[in-house]
Amino acid sequence: MRLSDAATSVLEVADDPAIAFEHVSKSYASGRGESGAAVDDLTLAVQPHEVLVLVGPSGCGKTTTLRMANRLVEPTSGRILLQGEDVTTVDPVGLRRRMGYVIQNVGLFPHRTVAQNVATVPGLVGWDRKRTAARVEELLDLVGLPPDRYARRFPHELSGGERQRVGVARALATDPPVLLMDEPFGAVDPVGRRRLQTEFARIQRALGITVMLVTHDIDEAVRMADRVAVLSTGARIEQLASPLDIVARPATPAVADLVGRGRTARLLALGRLERADLDPGVQDGTESAVGTALTIGAELGDVLSALVGADGPLPVHDDRGRVVGSATPATVVRALDRVTEPDDETHDTSVGAAPVGTLRT
Repeated sequence: MRLSDAATSVLEVADDPAIAFEHVSKSYASGRGESGAAVDDLTLAVQPHEVLVLVGPSGCGKTTTLRMANRLVEPTSGRILLQGEDVTTVDPVGLRRRMGYVIQNVGLFPHRTVAQNVATVPGLVGWDRKRTAARVEELLDLVGLPPDRYARRFPHELSGGERQRVGVARALATDPPVLLMDEPFGAVDPVGRRRLQTEFARIQRALGITVMLVTHDIDEAVRMADRVAVLSTGARIEQLASPLDIVARPATPAVADLVGRGRTARLLALGRLERADLDPGVQDGTESAVGTALTIGAELGDVLSALVGADGPLPVHDDRGRVVGSATPATVVRALDRVTEPDDETHDTSVGAAPVGTLRT
């Protein structure tokens, strides 16, 4: 694995990853007969039930990496394991039917209805009509498209966001253990994109499916991921860590450049209010007033927004409704300082493979 100097193997995170890349390379011959590596000796593990996001500049090898997982691109060397099975030893068509796949422009069949599009893979694997119809109805409900309104529509009758939801439903039709997503929301307007990201996070939590997602958008990466892999040319892993570690503790200049000037805003969205951040000024254990908005665990961005319209300190309460301190602008500053401080006991700031227990469930 080609990592920064302090890097360590991410395969140490779990004994049984959902997807494992072991020293995988993909080379293409140029017109002059020279060989160039789109992916160069990549070792990477995707943990069961996590959302792992690959992010990096165009041409860094992230999409090639994703497509090698379901053999739309064949690796030149190395092994790729799906739940312990070498994907190069199985029928590629059968493999793709076992893995959901969502792309930016969806690829719905224009002459087929929404229900028929979602039913594509169940039909290919031999499900009967009754089972297929029940699954289609279940999935349309899951992605927020009521079957009685959407099942008989055609793709041209849908908005971009609705077509993308149908694409997600189709990819989930046969309960695949793994979902691959390549810039899945890139063709949707910014407002619709944020809604889709939120909806997909809800669906992923409900199903517990393992997701490997490619994006060029660092905001999308830190918003959706359990872990983020920042790649540079040749699918070189610059940093593999939690979203908070990526933003607060960039391991290399390439990661810092990717995080860019929006770092503080991203920290406000990722950081959470803790007791250690609070100001004194109220008696600990006092019952809070009805309607108090701030609680331990609140997003720092929400805390700052509440303080902007306040005349002074705001009380903060715990999950039992007891006031445990107060928040001021200095509280937010302290919290930001806390999340940006290196913690050698809990963080590896170069590769930063998050413990499995920290993943969303």
